[in-house]
Amino acid sequence: MLGCKPAETPMEFNLKLGTDEDGEEVDKGRYQRLVGKLIYLSHTRLNIAFGVSDISQYMHTPREKHLEAACKVLRYLKGTPGKGLHFKKTTSRYVEIYTDADWAGSVNDKRYTSGYYSYVWGNLVSWRSKKQSVLARSSAEV
Repeated sequence: MLGCKPAETPMEFNLKLGTDEDGEEVDKGRYQRLVGKLIYLSHTRLNIAFGVSDISQYMHTPREKHLEAACKVLRYLKGTPGKGLHFKKTTSRYVEIYTDADWAGSVNDKRYTSGYYSYVWGNLVSWRSKKQSVLARSSAEV
């Protein structure tokens, strides 16, 4: 991966990874170690969290396409070494909280992923992304 071309995004747009039998199986242990390291790194690199969450769902039977998606995250990290959590002194004295959801984004079970992040005085202090356990039929049910 040292000589790889950096990627501009951590995931392909509209990439829907599934558990279908297409593609060749890859070394399960190698895939699990790679994804485990990416999970650890995602605690300070929030911009890879969704992609890492997506690829971590296929730890039991990884295929070539899952490994390619994990390598895309690595290529993105190579191209963005200065990104991450940064705390700066600001004059802003506001608390800002943002939320978002991916309605029925999972190909396998149609569950959605929701998340939030919050800023205090212009600095990111907390965030969370979670695949919901219930299947909502509309945004008003959440």
